[in-house]
Amino acid sequence: MLSKDLKVVFKKCGIKNTVQRQAVYNFLLKESAPISAEYIYMELTKTESESMNLSTVYRILDLFTRKGLVLKSNLQADGKSTYEMNHMEHRHHLVCVKCNSIVPIKGCPLSDYEKRLSESTHYKILEHHLEILGICPKCQE
Repeated sequence: MLSKDLKVVFKKCGIKNTVQRQAVYNFLLKESAPISAEYIYMELTKTESESMNLSTVYRILDLFTRKGLVLKSNLQADGKSTYEMNHMEHRHHLVCVKCNSIVPIKGCPLSDYEKRLSESTHYKILEHHLEILGICPKCQE
């Protein structure tokens, strides 16, 4: 994303624009699946000339999560939190139990079930999460 466009996004969310926040945001924009803060940190320290430590990455991700720009979840089998851009769409994930790779699944097979469940229990369903664990094609080889 262009720097001027990013400044508009940050200003709209009440976020101070810094080089480090820009780097984390732009990195997340390029990722198609949820990733850990540690992965972001390792990759950014390889390429960014701006120095950044892991705690800074966590603080930035926490801020982006609170502002609704990023979604946080605990998808990986090792229990670490993962982060992805908030694309404002409902998604589920396939998670490899061997390499912890994560693949987003578009569409929701639970919509009808959620409606029936709400009708039968009189619960007002707010949200649901689904992760399907398996072994990815790479790890099957």
